[in-house]
Amino acid sequence: MSKPATSSLAVLAAALLVSCGGGSTPPPEDASGRRPPGSSGAGRGGAGEPGATDPAGTALPPGHPPLASSSDAAASSTAAVAGTIALGAAVEGRVSPSDVLYVMAKKDGATLAARRVDQPRFPFAFEISGADTMVAGAALEGPVDVVARLSKSGDAIPGAGDLEGTTTGVAVPARGVAVTIDRVRE
Repeated sequence: MSKPATSSLAVLAAALLVSCGGGSTPPPEDASGRRPPGSSGAGRGGAGEPGATDPAGTALPPGHPPLASSSDAAASSTAAVAGTIALGAAVEGRVSPSDVLYVMAKKDGATLAARRVDQPRFPFAFEISGADTMVAGAALEGPVDVVARLSKSGDAIPGAGDLEGTTTGVAVPARGVAVTIDRVRE
């Protein structure tokens, strides 16, 4: 490489480093592993604010949306639906070890929460909570339809030949919900 190209690359690398925030050293952490308030990369700023941090106190890049804290996650996971999924007589011979079980809570046709289970054994005890919601921080609120689907392809998108069962109008929170997989998708 010629000298002009090398120096251009060095200038470009330095500009990228500075513009991405890599040109400064973060302040030292205290004994608790956190940076002092008011120092670069610390604080509890909102989305895109300089000094925004994640729940552990680690600096987020500029423009990054705030992350939910563990207390936010705990609050959203208190609403849960739990129960048992069984196989109906009509589908028992159609289950294979490679099938993937998807347990979903749906409201008005939209999936609120979902959980994937590889190699399930039936009857299968399940629980869906706010921790399984499709959108971080979204609430799991009822009534919901609980759908259990054995996917033949392993894909979350339903396909012909998948085995399904639904229990409708389930209150949230709920325990002892029974879902029977009893039909084949066309």
